[in-house]
Amino acid sequence: MKRENIKTTKTITLLLDLLSVVAAFYLAGVIRGGILDNHGLMNELYGNILTVLILSTLVIGNASHNVNICKRGFYQECASLIKDQTVLCLILFGYLIVMQEAVQCSRLFLGVFLILNFMITYVLRGYMKMILILVYKKSSSSNKVMLVTISDNASHIIRKIKREYEWQIHVNSIAIWDMSSIGDILEGVEVVADKDNIVDMVKRNVVDEVLICLPNDYNIEIEELILALENMGVIIHLKLELFHDLNVKNKIVEDYAGHQVITFSTNYFNEWNAILKRIIDMIGGLIGCLFAIIITLILAPIILIESPGPIFFSQIRVGKNGRKFKIYKFRSMYRDAEKRKKDLMEQNEMKGLMFKMTDDPRITKVGKFIRKTSLDEFPQFFNVFKGDMSLVGTRPPTQDEFEQYEGWHKRRLSFKPGLTGMWQVSGRSDIEDFEDVVKMDLQYIDNWSILLDVKILIKTVGVVFLRRGSK
Repeated sequence: MKRENIKTTKTITLLLDLLSVVAAFYLAGVIRGGILDNHGLMNELYGNILTVLILSTLVIGNASHNVNICKRGFYQECASLIKDQTVLCLILFGYLIVMQEAVQCSRLFLGVFLILNFMITYVLRGYMKMILILVYKKSSSSNKVMLVTISDNASHIIRKIKREYEWQIHVNSIAIWDMSSIGDILEGVEVVADKDNIVDMVKRNVVDEVLICLPNDYNIEIEELILALENMGVIIHLKLELFHDLNVKNKIVEDYAGHQVITFSTNYFNEWNAILKRIIDMIGGLIGCLFAIIITLILAPIILIESPGPIFFSQIRVGKNGRKFKIYKFRSMYRDAEKRKKDLMEQNEMKGLMFKMTDDPRITKVGKFIRKTSLDEFPQFFNVFKGDMSLVGTRPPTQDEFEQYEGWHKRRLSFKPGLTGMWQVSGRSDIEDFEDVVKMDLQYIDNWSILLDVKILIKTVGVVFLRRGSK
């Protein structure tokens, strides 16, 4: 997925600037007094002024926020705000003069508004930078990057990346090409691989993107490495000086943490569609959580009566690009189910890295019902709301399954796992080969769109009500 750091930062900044304008306007009205009428609503004059301020802020923000503001220090931010506030003031005064409303407007109100707007905007931007750099960057949501370089350049490259204040990426691992120094710490980042095990380390660990910065004189099979990484759904950034008309599809030129790079990826998705998908997940997750609470009140005593123990079943699963998270379900099996699984592996009806068995003896009577009706899945809405999962995606594997993955299997984890997905609505009870599941998941990833998610969600409702595909 193409990283659009500056565009996202610009959008967040613009939203905060609009919030600042509205907050400063109302606070100035309260301080001035008389601006608000008895019903707490503005009169026509000040309503028009607020509209002009909002529209002006949108124009100024779109025109001026074309750099990464996270790089701006105290004085640079002040200078930028003074410039923006001056333009905003000129636009407002011009409007008042043209509309001949300058006399009716309180000068004290305007002065207080401009001071408050400057102060609130500065504070909000400061907190935004702090949250993005100190919190989000180090969270599991940021893009985890492996740097591939030589020993002499590693520290310099990492320092340069840090100076760029790229909040969406976090270099969490290094692969040194010219020597074996696994275990060393360079600029706070661990060396985890050398040239012989890069692909294997990417396959087994959380890696969203790989940045390759190697000198020109290194005779390497760079195309083979890129194809292997791309096959796993990993985004690859290759420093421009290495580019020699490589025969690899889906490549673009972009600036990446201060480096001009060629970026390779199996798919590029529109940023706004990805944001919309997350918004839909949050809304759907919240609604699902409310239903899950109600269902818990009903199912909890029934589950406990048949099989004393925990109401919920939790298990570590592997999510997007190797991230581990704890998944939740209503418990549908006896407490010793995991121990008994080894004894039942010979009866596994699924070919490959999944387990499925008709009339599994580990499932309780209540469990059979809640599985058939998919009620056992409702606690996963908490995973969706939290951000570990999506409403629609691919099935999250267990750690045991993940450790047996081939390289191309990992590409199904380049998307967040979902409550439902392509194979769940395609007759999952009839699918008996894990490779077919992977093919369906990759078909979903390669053709992903919001409309496709909607279609799968609608089909899922039909599958649940018709009680097809659940065992």
